[in-house]
Amino acid sequence: MTARPYRVTLAAAEDVRTILRMTRTQFGTHQRRVYAELIERAATLVGTVPDLVGARDRGELGCGVRSFHFDNAAGRRSASAHTLYFQTLAGDGGQTTIILRVLHHRMEPALHLGPELTQRDNAG
Repeated sequence: MTARPYRVTLAAAEDVRTILRMTRTQFGTHQRRVYAELIERAATLVGTVPDLVGARDRGELGCGVRSFHFDNAAGRRSASAHTLYFQTLAGDGGQTTIILRVLHHRMEPALHLGPELTQRDNAG
């Protein structure tokens, strides 16, 4: 099993659990599986190529914060209602991408990202 090219904050992990639980409840087990694969694809993309096409600089939210809407990972519009927020940090072992939050596109990210920017060391 290969290591994931990203780390996830506790808040982002909880976001994903909530999203997948709601997806299963509203759309069924098959759609939950499809959406879980889409979330993994988006996270792997930004973890592998943080400055990929479709990732937006969101410096107004914090130093180095970027966003990536899941539609970009799906390759089509209206495939998803969620956006992944992340930072890529340089370290001794190279770059590390940290998934800060996974938020519905109608949510105001500035209201949800504050603690993750200071607690990103808890990313696993």
